[in-house]
Amino acid sequence: MAHDRDTPSGGPDRGPGPTHAILSAIVWVGQAAAWLIIPILALVLMGVILSAAKVGTIFRWDNDIFLFGSKLTLASLGDLQWHLFGIMLLLTMAGAFVTDNHVRVDFLRQNMSQRQKHIVDVLGHLFLLLPLCAIVVYHGYDFTLRSFKMGEGSDYDGLYDRFVLKSFIPIGFAMIFLAGIGMTIRSLRALSNPVKRPSDD
Repeated sequence: MAHDRDTPSGGPDRGPGPTHAILSAIVWVGQAAAWLIIPILALVLMGVILSAAKVGTIFRWDNDIFLFGSKLTLASLGDLQWHLFGIMLLLTMAGAFVTDNHVRVDFLRQNMSQRQKHIVDVLGHLFLLLPLCAIVVYHGYDFTLRSFKMGEGSDYDGLYDRFVLKSFIPIGFAMIFLAGIGMTIRSLRALSNPVKRPSDD
């Protein structure tokens, strides 16, 4: 596997226009979501300590609250760390795509010219990436709605209101869809003007 970088990492190319603004926003969301790793690690540490101390129920209260129900348990902490990890992953994928910090599993691409790379990117985005994202967003929305209507939650004293986690599936793939459109526009502009760097509309 080769990690191919055509543009510097850390953000999309500088330039005016809505394409640049959308891609920059996607990168910003990904960078912000990456900080979720800190509470995730804290939850893992707490889970290990409480498990060693054989603590099952941490706190109880009278009225049900969002996500936690009527008590905070060791299972709640375990669910929460996995929920946060899933949210972090879904919100950072699009930013990694925009900044080209993802791993490309294409050993042929490293031997291509810049023009060939842009052609492959456009075809891949239009015929693979965008249709896949559209399908996941469509079914992910229905998946989330059904979870909300049935009040899906834990059967073992973990977290409730699981529609919250599932809602990030269509959100994350909608971000990738927008990123795919923006990167396709950039590749098309690079193909139409191979000398000068493409500027956004």
